Amino acid sequence: MKKSLAAMAVLGAAASMAQAQTSVSIYGSFDAGVRTQDHVNSNGNSRTTMSSNGTYNSNRLGFKGTEELGGGLNAHFTLESAFNSGTGADDAARHFGRSAFVGLGGQWGSLDLGRQYTVAYRTVGTYDPFNFKYTGIVPTAQASISAGVRTDNNIQYTGTFGPVTARAEYALSERVGGGSGGSHAGIGATFASGPVALGAAYTARKPDVRTATQVSANAPANFQDNRSWTLGGAYTFGPARLAAGYARESQDLSAGGDARQQNAWFGGSYNINPALVMSAAYYHTKVDAGIAGATTDGKRGLFIVGATYALSKRTNLYADVDYARFKDGLAGTGSSPSSGQLPLASPAGQDRMVGVSLGVNHVF
Repeated sequence: MKKSLAAMAVLGAAASMAQAQTSVSIYGSFDAGVRTQDHVNSNGNSRTTMSSNGTYNSNRLGFKGTEELGGGLNAHFTLESAFNSGTGADDAARHFGRSAFVGLGGQWGSLDLGRQYTVAYRTVGTYDPFNFKYTGIVPTAQASISAGVRTDNNIQYTGTFGPVTARAEYALSERVGGGSGGSHAGIGATFASGPVALGAAYTARKPDVRTATQVSANAPANFQDNRSWTLGGAYTFGPARLAAGYARESQDLSAGGDARQQNAWFGGSYNINPALVMSAAYYHTKVDAGIAGATTDGKRGLFIVGATYALSKRTNLYADVDYARFKDGLAGTGSSPSSGQLPLASPAGQDRMVGVSLGVNHVF
């Protein structure tokens, strides 16, 4: 009897130790509000919407877990899904479309495998004036920058060495027979010391450039080189922060030549008091179709001013006003934006758009 009680005590102690070394947390962000845009169609009509995946901060529900393995080594995972605040709908095709990866970490860094943010996206966050807020409006947080926001089948390394954080990734194409078609590779680094933050990244991809018609006709895959790079920096002084950056992407075309897109931005924020923050930035996008390109040459300028007021550490009110001007081939050649997002090209017959957003964001 005594031996049984002793064994049970040992097992209980071991279970308590294991539980203490493992942690799983639930987190998320719920953003709901209304957004009004003018000139959303060829008649110049306006539209007010609520349905979105988060106007100020992207809606998410996530699960994170970490297990200490001893010797400074840990295992960790992240599962994160998106949802629409207006309807409650999620992405049925990708229940964890925001993130789904597992990895090992230690003093040497972290190695993660699965669907995750690209190196370019993580790097741009260092010098985005809005810190990846208003993701459906500003181009730095959309797929129009360099290598996109996320990629599947991604093997990614992150290591921090003093003020420098280095990143490298390779995403498998999973094609039968192998090869580089459909693959994604990137490197990047950031430097943060005191008030200064700098970053740069380079990405090489080989996407399939078939048109929708070619895909429906079962035409063979046609992989072409895509090269992109970005650099920028930010400086914080007192209650103010200034940030500027540049991103350039070049996509080879099957008919020859290449299509190019460039984004440049500058802006900053100012903490008026501990609760009230004002931010403003200008983003300039230039598209060059190249020879036989699928896009249209043109320019888009976006000016946005935003404010947040913190009701608590977890809840804030937000508002923004944004003005977009389209020139050359991007003026009057696009379609109506969906869910209040800002299109790359303006709707038919229009060359400018004004948007206003008001809402509340709660993080948990």
